[in-house]
Amino acid sequence: MSRSTAAKPNSDEAEVDLVFPSPPLPSPAVFGPLGEEVLRALVRHHHELLQRSSVGDLFPRDPQRFAAIVERIATFVVNSAGELPDGVQSRGLTWFRSWHLPLTIDETARNVWLAALLVAFDDVGFPDDARLEFWNWVEALSIRAITRRTMVGQPRRYPLAEAPEALRPFVDSIRRNVGQR
Repeated sequence: MSRSTAAKPNSDEAEVDLVFPSPPLPSPAVFGPLGEEVLRALVRHHHELLQRSSVGDLFPRDPQRFAAIVERIATFVVNSAGELPDGVQSRGLTWFRSWHLPLTIDETARNVWLAALLVAFDDVGFPDDARLEFWNWVEALSIRAITRRTMVGQPRRYPLAEAPEALRPFVDSIRRNVGQR
């Protein structure tokens, strides 16, 4: 880059800190047959695993407050997986991002979150034919939960086919914590 085209350190040019991929909404054709209770069971178990993980301090210790938060998240998932009017996607993403801003969530916490989801898929018997679409949605969405950057560059993306191996240390940690309170 020539000196004349290089960005100046004190210039008004904004630097992009984090690029948010557009998460594809789950298809009602895939999730409709699952039913609301299957989605809620997945969300509940996922968050129980998270509560017992290295990111457990992000959640309230009070069982009633924890349950209320998890039910709010489950409702978001159920509503997102249903037939939604235009515009819900953007309002949902705004809500999702703003809900996480008060928390300290870095790339490692995101990895723990994703690993706990992989474990929850297996534990609740989430159907294989629905996993890919659900994963594609929440994996992209999870980048919006990052509130504190600890790494240079964009967070790593995890296609479902690669995720179990790429997140193995986090998955193993989640599985070890399952029996602990």
